[in-house]
Amino acid sequence: MSDTSAVVATYSVSAEIEGEVHQFPCRADQTVLNGAEAANISLPSSCCTGVCTTCAAVIKAGSVDQPDAMGLRSDLQAHGYALLCVSYPRADLTLKTGQEDALYEAQFGQFQK
Repeated sequence: MSDTSAVVATYSVSAEIEGEVHQFPCRADQTVLNGAEAANISLPSSCCTGVCTTCAAVIKAGSVDQPDAMGLRSDLQAHGYALLCVSYPRADLTLKTGQEDALYEAQFGQFQK
């Protein structure tokens, strides 16, 4: 009889929230938002489906997989933006949360002039 349970990587997340840094573990099969909630750390969120931008963050170090980030253009993903509700860690992360306004400006600012 073989062991069918797979070992899932766990990464360390360092998240700056309103100027305060919080650290928590996050499994590779868990969104960053869910990892924070499991550690009793409250991050901004709303739709939890990758459509709105309430949970937007900037990745300072590390990487995520966010295939369901419909509310985030791919060029901005390449510049480090992430929607934490649909972001799965792929390395230890350093994040700055609360970036909804900056992301909105980056995505739509040129249309507001």
